[in-house]
Amino acid sequence: MAKSLALKSNSQELLNQLITNNQLIREIQNLDAGIVKKIVHRIGLEDAGELFMLITSEQLQEVMDQDVWFSAKSGVDEKINTNRFVTWLEVLLDVGADFAADKISEMDEDLLISVLSELILAIDNDELALMAQEAEDDEYSKNKYLEKALESVFNLDLAGYVIMSKVAIHWDVISNLLISLQKNHQDILDRILLRLQSFTLEQIDEHDGLYELLTESEKLEGDVSHRRLERREEEGYIASSSAAAFLKLIAQTSLEDVARSDEQDHISKMYFRNLKLGKVKKYKPLSSELLEILKTHGVRVEPPLKTKQLAGPQNKPGIHSYLSGLRETHEELFQKKLSELNFLANVLIASHANGKKSLRPVEALEMAIQICDEGLQVSHRMKTDVPEFEIIKLFKLGWKIRSH
Repeated sequence: MAKSLALKSNSQELLNQLITNNQLIREIQNLDAGIVKKIVHRIGLEDAGELFMLITSEQLQEVMDQDVWFSAKSGVDEKINTNRFVTWLEVLLDVGADFAADKISEMDEDLLISVLSELILAIDNDELALMAQEAEDDEYSKNKYLEKALESVFNLDLAGYVIMSKVAIHWDVISNLLISLQKNHQDILDRILLRLQSFTLEQIDEHDGLYELLTESEKLEGDVSHRRLERREEEGYIASSSAAAFLKLIAQTSLEDVARSDEQDHISKMYFRNLKLGKVKKYKPLSSELLEILKTHGVRVEPPLKTKQLAGPQNKPGIHSYLSGLRETHEELFQKKLSELNFLANVLIASHANGKKSLRPVEALEMAIQICDEGLQVSHRMKTDVPEFEIIKLFKLGWKIRSH
């Protein structure tokens, strides 16, 4: 208990140091979302409302996006954690209904609707009246018990629709959010309810009536992950399933075929086709004051390796030596090789390839270089020529040996 109180006290101290120092506000508003997410986790999501008032809308959206998606195990793509998403909504509402409505109005509507469709149903009053009339005319219709079913669930008459709860535990949060949207963003609420009604009517058809649907709770998985993945791929992210498929492809290919092949595999080809270098965010160095505050409270900040640091000394053999020389003579090719290493590092991170814990970016990059060095040794033993230090091919050779 004492330890828990101490952690709570330290988290509150971190929050106070960040939000009361006017000189740090601009710097905090320029922080990478990954760092803000670490701060949120250190403070605790439920206590981070004051921080959310300070950071920009873009930061808030990115941190929330990163936080509510999770992968149950390595090699499996991320899914939305609905409970976590609702906790975010609750925290935003605790800051203020108007604040929450404004922030939610800026969110990806597909993401919001995908979560809401798991928690509520929406039917406009005219459609509901028509269902009730049809039930009266058909004595065998299960919707003849519709009024009784509606009485058994939380419901709300809002903006010409009847909103019905599918998951009672989250009703207060969701209903308060919708009411706040009606007050401040009626146009957005109208679009949301119209699309929710479309989902609801589909479910009614599948369940042979609204009565059946209300008396049998079933979740509808919103399909927003594909668009999210496309957006993140432009920034260099690789899905867990793609990373696992890349490593599996290596495992299923013989060492000789890996060494002989001159063709790029479809996974890395797709990665570089989707990658938009202009969208890769540049790292902004933190001030010594902010770094010290974060360090004191256990928030790890890892700037990306500088190109000079990555290249290493020229007398270090293998990839380090090659990159060091290339950086001095051919900057464009050096950047190309660097992006290939980043791809491989992302593969290792996404697949949790070390099998014990998540790899930090620096660890993943160094591990990728080590595997490429091992692949270089394999190519020498096989007397296989790998022109221009084909980084991905060297990695495949090295990984093939490691995976045996």
